[in-house]
Amino acid sequence: MEGHGNFTLGHLAFRDPEGRGVWIKRWGMTLGEVPDWTDHQLINFDGNLLYGDGNKCHSEWPIHVGIYKRRPDINASAYTHPRYGTVFSRPASLYGHRGIPAVSLPSRRIALPENLNLFAASEWAMEMAEVLDDNYAMFLRNHGVVFCGPSIEKMIIVGTNLETACQQQPEITASGMKYDWPDDEERQRKAGSMGDERNIGLFFDYFVNKLAATQQLGDPNIPLERRNAR
Repeated sequence: MEGHGNFTLGHLAFRDPEGRGVWIKRWGMTLGEVPDWTDHQLINFDGNLLYGDGNKCHSEWPIHVGIYKRRPDINASAYTHPRYGTVFSRPASLYGHRGIPAVSLPSRRIALPENLNLFAASEWAMEMAEVLDDNYAMFLRNHGVVFCGPSIEKMIIVGTNLETACQQQPEITASGMKYDWPDDEERQRKAGSMGDERNIGLFFDYFVNKLAATQQLGDPNIPLERRNAR
């Protein structure tokens, strides 16, 4: 609903609460076609299948494993190709590792990596996790975005804020208006306020209610019946 869908591409995952590895959305389904846990696979941290259809695994599973290995605080992660996030990933080198200029509240704690090769082996995933550092989101040059959080709720808010920030930055730049952004101290203050657990819960509830209303009204991107994927 918030612009992260791209055919059947992209995937979300979460850390197995029993420590066995990672649950990840299976290959061949859109983000809006996943009704329950049966459309996930459980893999260990070496990528070995523990549960699910072994013929329908995303080849980019190391993205999630790399994050979970390096960040014990992270329990949910996503890799998607949103429209504005993908566009914004192309000129990322203009800003170095400072992150997106915070022209509004959504832009904060977003890392801008050097050019990384998405289709490399798991060693690349560890390099990516190091670039992510203690941030919650990053760009993959000319490709898409990765975002994560200590909870599913936090991950969702990070991902939606990321796409909003990526839309606002080109808009303010194209407008020709002069603009600036808060200093680091002000950014940290706003990040602390907006990242408060109470606010995260309120924001997530908003999306839960929006999803329920969207399903009730009907939306081809969120079908009520399971599609038979090839």
